[in-house]
Amino acid sequence: MSPTKIIRGKIYEKAIKPGRFGFIFESEALRNQKLEDYRSFCSAMFFLSGFFGAALWVWDYVTDPLGSMNTIGLRAGYLFLILMVVAFKYVSRWRLLAFLSLLAILLAEVLFIVILNRLNTGMIYGIGGFMIFAFVPMLLLQAFPLFFNMIQAILVAGAPHMLAMLGYAPGFQHDHYAVLIWPTVSLMMLIYFADAYNYRLRYEIELALKHASLTDSMTGLNNRRYFEPLLKQEIARFSRLKHPVSLMMLDIDHFKKINDSYGHMTGDLVICQLADICRKAIREIDVVARLGGEEFAIMLPETSAVDAARVAERIRTTVEKTTVKSLAGAEFSFTVSIGVAESFPGDLSSDKLVTVADEALYQAKESGRNRVEIKTLEYKLE
Repeated sequence: MSPTKIIRGKIYEKAIKPGRFGFIFESEALRNQKLEDYRSFCSAMFFLSGFFGAALWVWDYVTDPLGSMNTIGLRAGYLFLILMVVAFKYVSRWRLLAFLSLLAILLAEVLFIVILNRLNTGMIYGIGGFMIFAFVPMLLLQAFPLFFNMIQAILVAGAPHMLAMLGYAPGFQHDHYAVLIWPTVSLMMLIYFADAYNYRLRYEIELALKHASLTDSMTGLNNRRYFEPLLKQEIARFSRLKHPVSLMMLDIDHFKKINDSYGHMTGDLVICQLADICRKAIREIDVVARLGGEEFAIMLPETSAVDAARVAERIRTTVEKTTVKSLAGAEFSFTVSIGVAESFPGDLSSDKLVTVADEALYQAKESGRNRVEIKTLEYKLE
């Protein structure tokens, strides 16, 4: 199964990349969505963590009342974590935000080691305090991918060992720390894994539901619910950039007669055949949708009515040359009528563009069907 299904961009994308390590390295779309889902939550957790770190001065006082007088300023330094609220508000790229978050946690851990150095027997009683740095990232880093959280868990757990070996944590008990912290880190990795798995399932279910709500189940094309807002969006973009947007309305000629003669299931085959022809005739930036029944629409951005009519004529002739075999084995052909309209400055309503294209389609049917009609600029601006 393809990891990506494209509907005018990335409407449906598998949450994982293909490959052996696909589960760990999620898709970019999932990572971006996860950041947006948890941005406010993580911001609030950093905000509260700043005050929590400062309030733990009470622990310093209980451990060493005299030494705690030297840690008041250091504890107040934890308020720098509140700055991450600004980062989560204004930084859009998850990689940069993840780096800043990890840096903030590591700085908080270094600050904790400095505090322990100022307390009598701080390194002995403070071993348990490192448990906070094993658990708190679970709250602070909800917005980031599994592989990043696994890396940060190792870095945060290993930092005290490194600082002690560099001489910045005299009296640090490597063995006691390792026995207490590393099993906890292993447990946290399992929690990260479970959390990432659950989020991925929810993400894929939501994408599948969105995909189903925006797609015509018979043809696999976009449906009206997807097409109409997109057309309005394209018209709005056109109004800013002054670029043309053309709309093509298609209708199968004498479709009721096809259903009556060959049955509704054969009628469905005809609809699917037209969908395939339209799909192959358009560019990647064009959008084709089934609006309902035998009615289709194609939006062509950056395309004049004359160029859109050429595409329409190509679709019409292809349909005319196509034969369909009914369920009973009878072969027959069918035709389509197509109306084309273009949006111009001063005519920026998507509803008006649809109306004009519908009028062109009606004119094609009135003129004998199996033809393409264009509503001209003069007609639309009169």
